[in-house]
Amino acid sequence: MSVYASTLGTLWLMLESYGVDPCLVIDAAHFRPGKPSSPTKRISFEDFDATLEHAEALVGDPAIGIRIAQYASPSHYGALGYAWMASSSLRSALKRLQRYRHMYSELANFRLAEETDRVVLTVATTRQSCVPNLLGDAEVASILHWYRLIYGQDLMPIDVTLKRPEPADLTPWFEYFGPCLQFGQEKFSLAISASDADRPLTGANRELVVMHEEIIQRHLVKLGPNNILNRARLGIMEHLPEGRVTENDLAQTLNMSKRTLHRKLRENDETFRSLLTEVRRDLAEHYIHNANYNMTDISLLLGYADSSVFSRAFRQWFGRSPTQVRERIRAA
Repeated sequence: MSVYASTLGTLWLMLESYGVDPCLVIDAAHFRPGKPSSPTKRISFEDFDATLEHAEALVGDPAIGIRIAQYASPSHYGALGYAWMASSSLRSALKRLQRYRHMYSELANFRLAEETDRVVLTVATTRQSCVPNLLGDAEVASILHWYRLIYGQDLMPIDVTLKRPEPADLTPWFEYFGPCLQFGQEKFSLAISASDADRPLTGANRELVVMHEEIIQRHLVKLGPNNILNRARLGIMEHLPEGRVTENDLAQTLNMSKRTLHRKLRENDETFRSLLTEVRRDLAEHYIHNANYNMTDISLLLGYADSSVFSRAFRQWFGRSPTQVRERIRAA
């Protein structure tokens, strides 16, 4: 398990805000401002967790997790941060975060539930932390901070749940999250209204999103053999233009048996069919914005022999036909 080393830049700024020398907490081998380092350098969860524990002991503020979140910057998260900032809506940004969560941290699992009136993001950690209250606060508060960076500081969630027990002084939590906050719950979650999730964002830039997502995908493949979902997605992308892609094709590409592939996907709550649909949907959303591709081209690139089958799938995904969406793009 590992996290971006550059996220320690957020912790560095937070410590300075308390008047604490960050050098007392953050190992020089992990992070120093201005020190040349690979933008994709990572540190182990154990080292990251120990650093958080040390910071909490020195600062002595129960609300330190919220304070950390307020210093988060897109540059601390590399390509994912910049792709987030260029997203067309909070809903699309959330789907991007869920899809590429391991670029942010292999510690966190994000689950997105899209309901009629709201969009709910649930955060779960895959390892036991020495500072669970701090880490839980920081995870949920950071998500809200990222929402506000691209939406506006006036955004307020309609529901927030934290696992931590209710603190003695509620002020920092209610000032940050609003009155909808609940303590002592079974999960960490953050819900926003569907109207806020779908409001067009002024910073949207599709070309930047595509560019940074390509960087993300290349990096995720290098993270190691355990990132089976990312390797499977890329394998599906490679096979789609050839025509119909099967689970056998993907298993051969990943150098494993079909049975092993099936088991590994099931362990990650996915199936070959769900990944195939996800990849097709993401690519369709990308290709429809490119005027160089007509509907037949897109159908073939997605592995559909018949453009009418693609059109039906597209309408099911987005609620409109591909022709209607392209006409709206042209009009805009």
